[in-house]
Amino acid sequence: MSGTLCMTVDVEDFAEGMAVLGHPVPGAGDKAHGAGRDNGLGALLDRLVSLPGRPTITLFVVGRHARPLAGALADFVAEGHEVASHGPDHGRLPAGGVVDWLRAGREVLEDLLGIAVHGFRSPRFDLPPDAPLAQYREWLAEAGYTYVSDSSLLGDGSPVRELPVLTSRGLPIGGGSYQRFLPTRMVAEAVRASTRPAVCYYHSYDFDGTVPPLRKVRTAALAKQALARGRIAGVFAGLTEEFGSTTCGNVTS
Repeated sequence: MSGTLCMTVDVEDFAEGMAVLGHPVPGAGDKAHGAGRDNGLGALLDRLVSLPGRPTITLFVVGRHARPLAGALADFVAEGHEVASHGPDHGRLPAGGVVDWLRAGREVLEDLLGIAVHGFRSPRFDLPPDAPLAQYREWLAEAGYTYVSDSSLLGDGSPVRELPVLTSRGLPIGGGSYQRFLPTRMVAEAVRASTRPAVCYYHSYDFDGTVPPLRKVRTAALAKQALARGRIAGVFAGLTEEFGSTTCGNVTS
């Protein structure tokens, strides 16, 4: 599947993710994600509909944020896009009860949208603590998933299909945060050269304007996240227009 591109978006809250990493966003509070807005998903869907060939993408959705976004997520499903799980919350993978945690993230989306959810991506590509990769892959299958998209590769022994994020020379250039600083042609060349489906990943906050502008941040951690972030949506559009996109589910079915 050389040259096949799978564009993916992690649907999550910027402030929540930073807080889990120990870098709270001033003034963010703990309000319900998506309240009064669609987290940029409407604008993203409009952009995709306007592109040649009607490319399809996979949304990896944090379960606890799904309900206020149900309408927007249903619109994506109606247009042929895929909804997959990004966990029931955006915390670390638990040390115990991993299968229940994984299953909860899938079931909340299935119950809300009335669809089958096949794929999983852990927050920050985390692995369960003190568990070998082979065990983690078994737990994913037990929780009802058929594929996983992260940065690890077990290989032929995996009971679930693995879709690692695009890399080049060991650099995870499939990530939008890396693409802020890389020439788009470098990412395009890596897509063409990939011998497996090329998976790129972005975040919903790359499209909704909730990341604080660089001039308003006061910590190094937030500055690192804010720097050049406005470039990501354009890179996403350029790559999708050049290569098209299909869902992770399509290449694993």
